[in-house]
Amino acid sequence: MNHRINYYKLQIKEMNIQKDNRLAWGITLLLFGLLFMFRQLNILPPDISEMVFDFKNYPLIIGIVFLFTHKNKTIGLVLITVGLLFRLSDIIRLTQNISDFIWPSLLIIAGAIMVFGKSKGRK
Repeated sequence: MNHRINYYKLQIKEMNIQKDNRLAWGITLLLFGLLFMFRQLNILPPDISEMVFDFKNYPLIIGIVFLFTHKNKTIGLVLITVGLLFRLSDIIRLTQNISDFIWPSLLIIAGAIMVFGKSKGRK
């Protein structure tokens, strides 16, 4: 009897994960579809269109969508990290000095670990 209850709980959990995935990917596809339509209709200015449709920004955009729509925030954080790594040369070029980013980066990483990391008292 107890095994059957655990099986149903597992099934419900898997269904919720699938719903999260569908929502996150659905919003991502809608967002890119709308942006693409705006570009085709010349509603988006060329500089914004160029920025949005640069492949280096895809992980950032998808990561932000996943961060806000998916219960598992890890996927969003990984995609945002990949996107930032794609843009790292641009970030460095803007400042010409990487040391400007050491302390802010450490603070961001520490804050993200505290907010999104697992703690002993929290489930």
